[in-house]
Amino acid sequence: MVLELRFADARLWRYVLRGLADYLDVVGIKLHPDEGLRLKAMDPSHVMMVDFIIPRTAFDEYHVEEETVITINLELASKALRRATKNDRLVLRSDGSRLTFGLVSKGGVERCFTMPLLATKYEEIPELSLELQVQAKTLGPSVASALSILSEAGEILKISVDQEGMSLIASSELGEIEMVFSPTTGTLIDYQPPSDPPQFANTYSLEYFEFIAKVARLSETVTFKLSPDMPCEIDAELSSGALLKVYVAPRVE
Repeated sequence: MVLELRFADARLWRYVLRGLADYLDVVGIKLHPDEGLRLKAMDPSHVMMVDFIIPRTAFDEYHVEEETVITINLELASKALRRATKNDRLVLRSDGSRLTFGLVSKGGVERCFTMPLLATKYEEIPELSLELQVQAKTLGPSVASALSILSEAGEILKISVDQEGMSLIASSELGEIEMVFSPTTGTLIDYQPPSDPPQFANTYSLEYFEFIAKVARLSETVTFKLSPDMPCEIDAELSSGALLKVYVAPRVE
């Protein structure tokens, strides 16, 4: 098995893999000759599921001979990418036993980090299909900023939606912080409000949204999808057509 991929924005990989390393030790990456790359993972507590998709067309170069899965240690991978900057392109190479991350600077200099592939068996995660009635689309940097502020306020995130918009609320013994998004103020690009019931609120563990905050700063848009007492789906549209979907289960009081 031989593969070589080139991707324009190495920072995207840096933020995704570094974020996942906070929850997981190992991850499998599936590569398809025609469809591209897909990384699906679930944290050990089964609270968060991540689905990272990069279509073949998003790569500058994509040489994959046959469908395969490479399994990597996330801590090592994130260390290899920790110095990736906005001007670095990423090169991935593998001979079937090792994986090399290459960071190519604007001047063409390549820094390489090679790590062994793991023999851990890849476990396929079933597709998740949810019918969620509320959709709230906003700008990625706005979400990153809001979640960064909220993370300092407490451990619980309440997402409240009504006909006017969506609120992200974090509270602690010291008080409460609320970030309001609405079409009226322009903080929501698109909004599909709840219908039945016309308003509701779900609570989640804020620690899982810290992963979203890391990636959202590189996202063009981020869409929250919700229904009462259901997982929250967050879709981040990334550079070159890449897509990150994160599902977070609600807290059980």
